[in-house]
Amino acid sequence: MKAFTLFSIVALSLLAGSAGASERATVCAKYAVNYGWSSGYKVEATIVNGSELNQSTHTLNYNGLATYVVIFWSQGQASLIEMSFPYLGPVAEDGTDQEGRKWQVAKSDFCI
Repeated sequence: MKAFTLFSIVALSLLAGSAGASERATVCAKYAVNYGWSSGYKVEATIVNGSELNQSTHTLNYNGLATYVVIFWSQGQASLIEMSFPYLGPVAEDGTDQEGRKWQVAKSDFCI
């Protein structure tokens, strides 16, 4: 996972705890490996729109019309996935992270 700057990690962490338009949800996330998909990871994520990310990080680095899923794996490590579809529901949707890796993410407590 690509390391963000310390500033970005702090800004995203604050966003995860904010009461704005972002949403905390349990998701099932899989990333592309060779000719298939990884095992599913059932994790807590923050779902946020790009304009809110731009405001939180004081940048214009994100598509203001896109939906992003932010997964904090551990201290200082996060995946920021830009989703292909603006609504995240129980059916897996495609997305791409900051390294260009393909993901499938669904808002779900069930994950295989």
